[in-house]
Amino acid sequence: MIIIPAIDLIDGACVRLTRGKFDTKKQYFDNPVEVAEKWKRQGAEWLHIVDLDGARTGKTENLKVAYGIKQKIDIKIQYGGGIRNSEAIKKVLGNGIDKVILGTRAIEDIDFLKKSISDYKSRVILSLDYDINGMVFKNGWQKKSNGSIFKFIKKVGKLGLTEIVITDISRDGTLKGVNFEFIKKILESSKMKFIIAGGIGSMADIINLKKMENMGISGIIIGKALYEEKAKINLRKAIEIGLRQ
Repeated sequence: MIIIPAIDLIDGACVRLTRGKFDTKKQYFDNPVEVAEKWKRQGAEWLHIVDLDGARTGKTENLKVAYGIKQKIDIKIQYGGGIRNSEAIKKVLGNGIDKVILGTRAIEDIDFLKKSISDYKSRVILSLDYDINGMVFKNGWQKKSNGSIFKFIKKVGKLGLTEIVITDISRDGTLKGVNFEFIKKILESSKMKFIIAGGIGSMADIINLKKMENMGISGIIIGKALYEEKAKINLRKAIEIGLRQ
């Protein structure tokens, strides 16, 4: 189970939101490269970079920042936010980014997702962001889709996806912990691998998710809990827990 630190970008700076609301923006670092170097020193093998500007505009606004991190640091990057066409995927993956995360366009156009998987195989990850009722949101969490996370998981189940990022937006950025019962329902609904995000606020959350690993958890994304001292999550220790046999 891989532990993946998150770097969320607005105007090139490292920020965090609460429940995806842009008016809750809190800026932590001006230079995301320094943040990436910090997580690398603590043992991170992957970074989860989200272009929050791009998620709203549909354009890869902060892609140069991700390129800069990749050029300076030996670390793998999965990048999402604003990737709405094949040209954008080619641009992201053609400049050294390891995996591309698809959200809005993939939710709206299953054929686009199918072709993307066919073209790039395991370098494509689907991101499904759901609310307290399980409804999937898109456009940087600004718009509700027409289906539940269970509907979309079933819909994409036979496309050859290797992983799906699932984010509980009702808890994201709150540090209030994970809704284990709902995550269990998601894991039981499919044989795919899932990367869990949203609400992780303590080492106990990581330990308990590790216990569920064999149900289909391939990774955990940790965001605000790494940036807020009160959360007291030690990334190095979290990675060690994730790697335990």
